[in-house]
Amino acid sequence: MPAFHPTAAQFRAFRDDEHGGTVSQVNLLKFRVKAEYKRSDPEYGEDCDGQTAYVRYSEAFTEIAAEVGGTTTLLATVERYFIGGGDWDGVLVNTFPNRAAFIATLNHEKYKSISRHRDAGLLAQDLLVTRPLWLNGEQQKCPILKSTACWARPIR
Repeated sequence: MPAFHPTAAQFRAFRDDEHGGTVSQVNLLKFRVKAEYKRSDPEYGEDCDGQTAYVRYSEAFTEIAAEVGGTTTLLATVERYFIGGGDWDGVLVNTFPNRAAFIATLNHEKYKSISRHRDAGLLAQDLLVTRPLWLNGEQQKCPILKSTACWARPIR
């Protein structure tokens, strides 16, 4: 921490990965105490916290992601650490049918406008790209074996 954007190498590795299936992104979020909108933003001078600004971003992002088949599965505040520890305030999980759909969301005509809320509200984040084995209660095609037979034994 603090990270805010992927490096060029991280973006290329994501874009060029051979896995063409579903990806879910787990975002660990650290919010600013007070949102920092730019002077040119309509919200400049507004008294709001970083979480409020980020929720604005997430709501708008969810709408444009839906246009390419993406969904927001979870946006939540961190209650406590049950195992381990850290300093994250929130978690966001988005799922896309493929990498191209996520990239299309970033290139959407409205993205630049909505990203002001992300920039104002977010202090740092870690973003984990995952290949779901189970999603919404259903076993997914195994990214390693290219089948649903991913497990050596049933999960109980």
